[in-house]
Amino acid sequence: MSIVYAEQLFQWLLNQEDCDDDDHRFYCSYLIAHSSLSMAAVEDDDQFFNMMTSAIVQSLKEDKLSERDKTGITALWQQACDIRL
Repeated sequence: MSIVYAEQLFQWLLNQEDCDDDDHRFYCSYLIAHSSLSMAAVEDDDQFFNMMTSAIVQSLKEDKLSERDKTGITALWQQACDIRL
């Protein structure tokens, strides 16, 4: 089993984080943190994708973020998922 997608996604987020937009940097760092935790707990990309999706949905319910931040994080995660396809 491998986590090729997970590693590519992690690198893509790091690259995306290198920008001048503070909001976009925050969204990237939010997903990078979840990615690190998820990669450490899975054995393959399918597990990673499922864990990430669950973790993001759950954390967005619990974290005290603005609706704008929640929307931005969700949109960035969707963009990452679209790249996977």
